[in-house]
Amino acid sequence: MKYLLFSLLTFFTGSISNFALAPWDYIFVLLFSFPLFFLVLQDIYNEKKIKNKILSFIFFGNIFLFGYFLFGLLWISSAFDYREGFAELKFISIFGLPFLLCLITTPGWILTALIWGKGIRGCFALSAGIITGEFLRSYLFSGFPWNLFGHSIGFNDLSIQVGSIFGFHLSGFFVILFSLAPILFLKKSTLTWGIIFSLILPASMLYGYFRLPSEIKYLDKDFLIIQSKISQDKKLNSKEIGNIAKKFLELSKTDNEVDLIIWPENAIPVFLSENQDIRLMLMQDIESSNNLLVGDLIIKNESDIYNSAVLISEDGEITSSYDKVHLVPFGEYLPLSKYLKKFNFLKVLTNEQGLSKGKSYDPISTPLGKARVLICYEIIFSNEVMRSEIRPNFIVNLSNDAWFDDNSGPYQHFSNAKFRSVENGLPVIRSSNKGISAIIDPYGRVIEKLSLNQEGSIYSRLPEKIPETIYSRYEHLIILALLFLYFLCYRKN
Repeated sequence: MKYLLFSLLTFFTGSISNFALAPWDYIFVLLFSFPLFFLVLQDIYNEKKIKNKILSFIFFGNIFLFGYFLFGLLWISSAFDYREGFAELKFISIFGLPFLLCLITTPGWILTALIWGKGIRGCFALSAGIITGEFLRSYLFSGFPWNLFGHSIGFNDLSIQVGSIFGFHLSGFFVILFSLAPILFLKKSTLTWGIIFSLILPASMLYGYFRLPSEIKYLDKDFLIIQSKISQDKKLNSKEIGNIAKKFLELSKTDNEVDLIIWPENAIPVFLSENQDIRLMLMQDIESSNNLLVGDLIIKNESDIYNSAVLISEDGEITSSYDKVHLVPFGEYLPLSKYLKKFNFLKVLTNEQGLSKGKSYDPISTPLGKARVLICYEIIFSNEVMRSEIRPNFIVNLSNDAWFDDNSGPYQHFSNAKFRSVENGLPVIRSSNKGISAIIDPYGRVIEKLSLNQEGSIYSRLPEKIPETIYSRYEHLIILALLFLYFLCYRKN
């Protein structure tokens, strides 16, 4: 009966922890969920055999995360509503994905069990174990760093600034310590540590207060972001291509002559790269700019298809392009296809070949300067933004969020654009279909945005980038330094 109660309690605490993330951003819910979870772990730590302790930590830790992933990633299942025969995949996305992520993060719970101790040591053990699991799920099997606990500091422009030092993986370490402060107030011996932990968030906001400038510096280069609200049903209907093109041309009308117009990922469902006449027609109908950056599918070597972004000049020529490097597993390609293609319900997601993976992380040249293009969920991978020796002037994120309806997914997708801005000190331009489009300054502040399902355009000059952040320069050194300090603390205890 005790273990049943503990199981229900940990599942509940993991589930409600989602309210700390977008679109709710109630970070203080963690002050309730994590202390309750900590008390469960503290109780089961009294197991005499180390093997039983480890198994118990794995069991209850994964119940906590299963609730967290189940409700936090429920929006993914809506992507399978647009084609017939996807019932099995919808079921897998709802229950199978959380289960897989729990398996991947299991070594983190083993670490927690091995270094657990009373009071302050247990707090550090829990924080270290969860963040270890988050690192593992961010890199293994293509990686999926969605809804990290560090993302909960995105509720405020001040608190988010610590991401420029630690990034948002390691920020989660401090978020969890802050969340465990109530536990330390229960005993006089740990009261001082409780006060220290409770000051983590205020200290972060104080740092943000001193870091943020009062004014934004702009370059003398301007652009127009287009956001459409075209349903996925229409994008999959070939009869709607003409109407979709007309809609984008209509939205691109402006009284300002701009250096660049930006359309979302795969804005018009045709192979623009293969149709010079269509490209020329579009540019002739666009009167406000001589340059268009738009998502497209590119065919190379007769059979390789890439999810790309192309820059089209006034004469309809493609002057530069970027091919998406980090593809969506089961959406743009079938991992382990040699084995999984035997299952028809998986095979229907992509064709036999799927999309091809791009090879270059280099920025492309645009009228606004060097642009690091990130297509769709590439924006969630902090370690892949700066893989080139060339530092770009800005990041541009093209996306199509129509797959995910009006759930929490598009809000969390947008939040990641803010995180990448803070980490790298670069402005972010985001153009999305049925998502949230915006211009974000190099400090992660939203200058202007179009809300979910809003149709329209944003005119702006380009914010000036700032010098490299501590995180972008010393990411790996910071990780090693914090691990070293943590184990020093562990040995002392």
